[in-house]
Amino acid sequence: MFSCNQLFKSLLAIAAAITISACGGGGGTTDPNSVTIVQPKKPTVIMVFGDSTSQGYGVEKFGEYYEDVPPGKMYADLLRVRLKSEKIDEFAPITVINESLGSEYAFQAIDRLAYVLAVHKPTHVILAHGTNDARSGFPLTELSQDFLDMINLVRASGAKPILADMTLTIFGKDFANKYTQMVKDTAFIGAATYLPIVEDIIFNPKYVLNDGLGYHYNVDAQPFMMNNVWKKLIPLLE
Repeated sequence: MFSCNQLFKSLLAIAAAITISACGGGGGTTDPNSVTIVQPKKPTVIMVFGDSTSQGYGVEKFGEYYEDVPPGKMYADLLRVRLKSEKIDEFAPITVINESLGSEYAFQAIDRLAYVLAVHKPTHVILAHGTNDARSGFPLTELSQDFLDMINLVRASGAKPILADMTLTIFGKDFANKYTQMVKDTAFIGAATYLPIVEDIIFNPKYVLNDGLGYHYNVDAQPFMMNNVWKKLIPLLE
């Protein structure tokens, strides 16, 4: 995948070990899912930038587009509500924008990303493409480079990049593992925050839409996805 793949894996393992050590090892009582609430002192704009897995619409069936997840129920919407309910915006306004577009490939998204970054001027960007590219058989090395290009655009705009792992499962667990490793390695190389957004629901048919495609998540999956975003996003606020 990468010429220095083993080195990256080793560095990731070292970083994980340092983190565990700093937290007191595995014998502590701290809840690994707990997040210290940070209330920003300056305006925050969080932008979700993905494809139909984040948009909630855009799956074409027989010439029509269906709303597979009702408006207001996508993980971006749930994130917006939770930020408000927990008064994260007590000292400064927080805006959540969903700029996802169904059927979009990562390589197509790069030009659009430059535009929406200029328009919205986000402080944090969740990059959530990849399933269309992987489904179409594009090499993971190419997809990794597309992700890196996006990360670099986000960083150049002054925002913090968060790379979501929308692991494709339709080709089986071996491919899914390779995909996930690619996203982890890419996030590490690009100094982006890695987001395992489908953790706890992956390979569970209960959370997949019955749309014949096998990789769109249903309304029941959205709270899990939002919670995974929450755990990675909140520590990045300032």
